[in-house]
Amino acid sequence: MSDHAVSTAKTALAQLSSLDASDASSHHEIVRQCQSIVDALQSPLLVAGNLISSITMYPSLVALENLGVFQKLAQGPLTAAQIAQQTGADHDLVVRLMRVAVAWGYIAETGPESYIGTPASNVLAHPSFAAGLRYCHLLCTSTHNLPKFLKETNYANPSGHNDGLFQYSFQTKLGNFEWNTAHPEHERDFDMFMTIPRTSGAPWPTHFNAAKLIFEDGVTIDNTAPLYVDIGGGYGQDLAHVKKDLEASPYTLGKGQLVVEDRPAVIDDVPAEMRDENFTYVKHDFFNAQPVKGARVYSFKTVLHNWADDQAVEILKNTAQSFTPGYSKLWILERVVPETGADKVTAWQDMIMMATLGALERTREQWAQLLAKAGLKIVSLQTMPDHFGLIEAMLE
Repeated sequence: MSDHAVSTAKTALAQLSSLDASDASSHHEIVRQCQSIVDALQSPLLVAGNLISSITMYPSLVALENLGVFQKLAQGPLTAAQIAQQTGADHDLVVRLMRVAVAWGYIAETGPESYIGTPASNVLAHPSFAAGLRYCHLLCTSTHNLPKFLKETNYANPSGHNDGLFQYSFQTKLGNFEWNTAHPEHERDFDMFMTIPRTSGAPWPTHFNAAKLIFEDGVTIDNTAPLYVDIGGGYGQDLAHVKKDLEASPYTLGKGQLVVEDRPAVIDDVPAEMRDENFTYVKHDFFNAQPVKGARVYSFKTVLHNWADDQAVEILKNTAQSFTPGYSKLWILERVVPETGADKVTAWQDMIMMATLGALERTREQWAQLLAKAGLKIVSLQTMPDHFGLIEAMLE
């Protein structure tokens, strides 16, 4: 082990000792420092070996999900023989798949061919995460073809929604969203995947103090107009968090002041248990003019990263046309890529946007430039330790 590796590990340990483990806001930095210690102490050969061996991890987990293993382990410990009997899978195959899941820390062993769930496997047992596991495995077709596609396109930065890596990989002229619609089983997985919380800890409205931002500056709220429009809001899962935050404030919500907008197929498919009688559900294509006028907040949560700049500007202009100047706000809830030190999830998500949609995650400067093209300016920007942020913008 080199002196540099030892020195790096000691520095990280010193920084780690200065952090308060009881402070939830320090959690991300604690994990980062712990990971830097592991990275420093691992030999380069082991790092390279882990990289190569990781190619078997994801497909093995998907195979186990297809067998319902994570859901079964959430109910209690199982042996390989029990899993084979309950799923119909070959016993020896079960052992081999479970070996991979154990090696990567997703499942724990209690003895030979005996297994117990972990917090990670319990998360994967949740329907939203199970859907995400399946859907992202589908996207592996695109990421697998990335080196070949880049070479054939002379390493141009992909930026086409309808003529990019996704179309190349799936031999289609459809964009990713249109392709999903043509394949209902994948669209269902995608829509369910989108219900996963994007951050750990308190919901983002609580973290960013959404109610205070809505009612700040002594603004007089128009009780006869919509208050909050969640554009591309899916089943209303995020609007439910906004509603809870607002209900804890002095403001009295009127019926219908909270609006969920999404594609017709999504609105039609809102599960009965998630439908809120106080929400207004609107079928809307954001490439058309925004139908709800004069709301206080128009919100896009993890929507604009799906689109390259030209399309994103069009979406923003269509929305801004419905603003009341000096009153209406735009909220963009997305990752804000740091200039240095981006974490693995941020880097992964940027590559997924490129591979499937010809789109991207953006830095603060890229967000500012994008908004300016639509006649908007940033008035505030907050980020969490994992780079998930709330960008507030208003008309220039």
